[in-house]
Amino acid sequence: MLALVLAAMAVGTLVIGPFLNQASTTLLTSRDHGQAIIRQYSADAGVEHATWRLKYEPGFAGSLTLANPTVNYPVTVNNSSVNIDVTLVQVEFPPQPQPPPEGPEADRIQVSKSVAPESPPAGQLTTFTYTVSVKNVDTSTIKLANVRDLLPAGFSYVPGSSSGITTANPVIELVAGQQELKWIFSPPRPSISAGGTRALDFQATATPQVDFYWNEAWVELAETGIGIVGTGSTAPVRGGGISFYAYDVVSNAGGTVIRARVTIADSGVAISSWRVE
Repeated sequence: MLALVLAAMAVGTLVIGPFLNQASTTLLTSRDHGQAIIRQYSADAGVEHATWRLKYEPGFAGSLTLANPTVNYPVTVNNSSVNIDVTLVQVEFPPQPQPPPEGPEADRIQVSKSVAPESPPAGQLTTFTYTVSVKNVDTSTIKLANVRDLLPAGFSYVPGSSSGITTANPVIELVAGQQELKWIFSPPRPSISAGGTRALDFQATATPQVDFYWNEAWVELAETGIGIVGTGSTAPVRGGGISFYAYDVVSNAGGTVIRARVTIADSGVAISSWRVE
């Protein structure tokens, strides 16, 4: 009987060593697999955290520009640190239709238009400053007969805000519900020397919604009385922001890296690419 017990113990000793090694290896593999899952979940959470900040945190998306496109920050997820890079890579908005200048004076002057701010919050009363610039590309001095500007629907001229070429208020007419501003000049009329540029600044107020608001201006020279040059539809106000921004988000959780392309638009959030490394 003793011999059988000793034999059984000998066999057990031979078997239990490999069994314990196998059990230890299985536990280590299981632990490594669990840690890998935690790292991936943490990296996933990092991308979600960056997306939330871009969409909802005041000032975060606005801090990223094409000149300074990247921000880096850490966040703690599952008791571990996740390193996140967010980079602005693309800004898209509808193209500006720019028809060719009108009239026979197009080779004598260039007319352009700008506005500030360009991207106001939607639903907030805002004061906009418009600038109509007139450049004399002729070889002789020109004189201006008038400047006209068609404000976007819902925009109203601010009395007393004109400056630059003139400080006089314009004559205001309604054209299909939009204010058309007319600055009509009497002799001796404003002049621009050859190669020179003059500007007319004025303000308008509006409460923009999530939409685009285009503007157009025209300048007429005094010499002919018929030559008119326009800007075309330009100086857009983008109520509620530009139509969409695209960001590259890189989330690193202990060596597990997720790279995602996140698009923030007026209509919502979309993820166009997702790669795990």
